[in-house]
Amino acid sequence: MGLFGYNLKKIIDEFRTKSEDYSNDLSNEIQESLEDLKSEYDQYHEAYPELVHFTANIKNKLSPEEVNKLEKLLFALRHIDHCAKNGVHLMRDLYRHQRKTTRETLRLYEEFDT
Repeated sequence: MGLFGYNLKKIIDEFRTKSEDYSNDLSNEIQESLEDLKSEYDQYHEAYPELVHFTANIKNKLSPEEVNKLEKLLFALRHIDHCAKNGVHLMRDLYRHQRKTTRETLRLYEEFDT
């Protein structure tokens, strides 16, 4: 029984180590993706307000049909900007959840080990 207990403890320790490594790798990948996504979003999110301002200045030079097309395009671009912003927030939430799950898993291993 003692030998089986030692082997079981060794297996659990190895599994804990691998699990921790995988979780840390995943957390790092998520963090890198979040930083890349946020950096890109921060770089371009001002383009939409600038475009709105620009189109407001040129609307009186366009035909009603062209104004209508431009407003549809602006609506679509606003939606894209909103989706990109949500993507950044969701990636941040995923990163937090992954770190929380990793901590919880390690805590469970510690409880099981004692």
